[in-house]
Amino acid sequence: MTPGRPLVLLSLLFLTMATIVAPVAGSTAPGYKWINTVVVNVPGVVETPEGYKGAMSRLIVTVAWPGSGIVYFSANPLTELDTQAAARMAALVASILAGVNYYSYDYFIRLESNATTIGGPSASGAMTVAIIAALRGKRIPENFSMTGMVDPDATLGPVGGVPEKLEAAAKAGVKVFVIPAGQRYSIDLNTGDRVDVVALGRQLGVKVVEAGTIAEAYEAATGDKLYTPKQLNLNYPAWLAESLKRSIEVYREAASTNLTCAEELLAKLPGSIADQLHGIIDDAGHSVNVGRSLDAAGKLYAAASRYFAAAIEATYACGIAKAFSSDQPATTIIEEARSYIDAASAMLGDAYKLMHRFLEGKRDISDVELQLLTASASRLSDANESLEEAASLLKTASKSSGLAAASILDKALQEAIYSYYRSMTASQWLELALAAPSGKPINIDTLPRVVDTYTYFAESALSYLQTLGVDVSDVAERVAEAKQLAAQAAETGDRVQLLQALAYSVQGLAQVDGKLHQVFNTGISVLDASRKSLDILVEKLLGLGLTPLLPMMYREYAETLVDVGGKLDLYVQASSYALLLAIIGGSRTGAKPPAAAGATTGGVGGAATTVTITHTVTAKETVTVTKPKYYTRTTVSTTTLTKTLEKTTTLTIKSTTAGVAANNTPTRRGAGLGTPAACVAFAGIALALGALLGRVLRG
Repeated sequence: MTPGRPLVLLSLLFLTMATIVAPVAGSTAPGYKWINTVVVNVPGVVETPEGYKGAMSRLIVTVAWPGSGIVYFSANPLTELDTQAAARMAALVASILAGVNYYSYDYFIRLESNATTIGGPSASGAMTVAIIAALRGKRIPENFSMTGMVDPDATLGPVGGVPEKLEAAAKAGVKVFVIPAGQRYSIDLNTGDRVDVVALGRQLGVKVVEAGTIAEAYEAATGDKLYTPKQLNLNYPAWLAESLKRSIEVYREAASTNLTCAEELLAKLPGSIADQLHGIIDDAGHSVNVGRSLDAAGKLYAAASRYFAAAIEATYACGIAKAFSSDQPATTIIEEARSYIDAASAMLGDAYKLMHRFLEGKRDISDVELQLLTASASRLSDANESLEEAASLLKTASKSSGLAAASILDKALQEAIYSYYRSMTASQWLELALAAPSGKPINIDTLPRVVDTYTYFAESALSYLQTLGVDVSDVAERVAEAKQLAAQAAETGDRVQLLQALAYSVQGLAQVDGKLHQVFNTGISVLDASRKSLDILVEKLLGLGLTPLLPMMYREYAETLVDVGGKLDLYVQASSYALLLAIIGGSRTGAKPPAAAGATTGGVGGAATTVTITHTVTAKETVTVTKPKYYTRTTVSTTTLTKTLEKTTTLTIKSTTAGVAANNTPTRRGAGLGTPAACVAFAGIALALGALLGRVLRG
């Protein structure tokens, strides 16, 4: 018996009793006004003395209204915990795709199998499809079956044992079998050979259908369309366009000024440093050119993001060029880093105070305000992390020497610059929130429940990933931080901390989703499925009267990227925010079930849909905005951040050719960090800037 099994048995005993009250469609139970049940056969894999074999299970799904979002799960015989967690995710995604409020229903899911233990989330895709069918009053034919897990972005995720499952389904009389997109060529668990399951299906008399999204799998099962592909266009309203254009101008000026600085100093630099800076300058220039093209095309968020990256690259290049063209490179880098730390600290302090003042005493905020405030809170946390890291690195550098000190100082400068620009974006997103139009009201008191829901799903998926041998330490830390912040916010009533917890939970679930997509490496099909699923979620949000601002802006940026990883990262972030909106701002509780009212088929397709964020004129609280000073040059005033940074007066730099004290004592040109060995070290370290810039893709 595995650890925790007694608790699982007790839970299953209770849940089995709970599901007894779930009758079939056409009857009701005390407290429920409407109930519907759908049954579907699903395959699994069991290990026998002869090897791995497929085995069929019977999945019985009942939805009941009105409810409170409780998911009752039982299995005969036993089930693993990840299967139970997957059932909750299935209910959440299904409710969103069906266009109903998750918390308006209760969900009863029972899985019956001849296997000793049912494990893994591979039946969760079928659970999701069955719940949608129940909500919309549709039936699933007995000769249909499918495999695949539901991912948080409503895609159909890859699973193992597809050939074995197909053979079991064929023996059970299945004629249509859905598999996740990209898994046509799957591994036979017994031989290790790659099997074309579409060809195998033809031999067995089964039509194998690849589906990238839950919506596609549902259509294959029922013939009912949830969505018809449309071209989505983001139409920026004046208040948003004006703010983004101001941001573009700020970052464009910063990039231009610092590129000029770096280019003018190149001739004074040692060859190894100059060569590396040439590459960084070229990258920054390319980002500027791309930003200019995107701006001209009206893709304002994507343009601002490109200029943001260009500003970081150019500022770093200028800082290093200034350092190595001076007599005291180490001292110059320290001064540069401190100036950005001080500027970032001031902006962060102002932003925290303004956000606290804006949220104080509020009961509701609009769906648009929530997105913008959460984006700002995310960037506040991100900037603060880099600020603390930069300050810590400067302390460490004061106790180091030689190439180690050079490496530490280089990293400190990068973190300080990133913190400065990220603080600027936090302030700008906050200004957007203050200028945003009214929208659908969201009760702030509902946010802790959402954080709990997101962290629960993330932790459950992390456990599954760990069983697959995936390193999840980075995401686990993010999710733990979300829970800690939420707990602190509950104790202190600090709403900024609550928003930061919400941002961390959204990021954590998105990162988990990304790892789930990467595990089976199904290539470009994952990217296509994630984009399609995002478009479906956006359409559903629009149908609920919500404004999917962040999902659409992230989608716009993703469409401009070439890198598959970067595009996928933005798509899953966008979907994570879309889920957030659907959970807390969906249809009103108590709304009539779509199956009872008559389900629709998704409407007319093909035409372009323009997502417009309109301004509704209403009485609104007035908040005085004190705009932070946006520094666009590297020659900013230097002060000492006494609370977080001890002033470094002496830094000893040693190399194989010279040992010089890099402090306020004049030194000869070329000494200290200017020595050949140190120059080579900095030239190589500069390449690490790419890793720092990768964080820009977090939006």
